[in-house]
Amino acid sequence: MTSKTISVTLDVYNLLKKMRLPGESFGDTIARLCKGKTSESLYLWTQTSEGWIDLTNEEHRLLDETLHDVQASFREERVDLS
Repeated sequence: MTSKTISVTLDVYNLLKKMRLPGESFGDTIARLCKGKTSESLYLWTQTSEGWIDLTNEEHRLLDETLHDVQASFREERVDLS
């Protein structure tokens, strides 16, 4: 499978690291967290969740863009997220 490199701030990396389950890769974690989510539902969640509430509009935009790229790569590879 092809892979893509993404850049995140150290804060976002540390949040993602906390969300990672034992034996799970970061890619697996991102897929699990994005499954069934829309950019709107994610935005609403970040507005009320500890650790995400202080993201700037630019950070939200970059996060949304990254998630769209990740979701697009899953569709391209025909990965079933259901």
